[in-house]
Amino acid sequence: MSDHYDALETRDPAEREASLFGCLQAQIRDAKARSSGLASLLEDVDADRVTDRAALATLPVLRKADLSARQKASPPFGGLTTRPAGAFDYIF
Repeated sequence: MSDHYDALETRDPAEREASLFGCLQAQIRDAKARSSGLASLLEDVDADRVTDRAALATLPVLRKADLSARQKASPPFGGLTTRPAGAFDYIF
């Protein structure tokens, strides 16, 4: 039995970080394409330039205190979802 879950756990740290940033770039592109609220938040972000920790530190932060204003402007979820409210099975 292996001490590690899979080979991803034992990758070279530089390889792992490059992979994670590639996934983050894809997530940024997807968020901008599918969520109007996140698209406005990430408007000035070029996903292709988020390649290291310094670039990660420059990404905008969505603060909990800003959610009420976003929800008032675009009810019910402030444009932060990828589907309409009726498409959710549960909302808590």
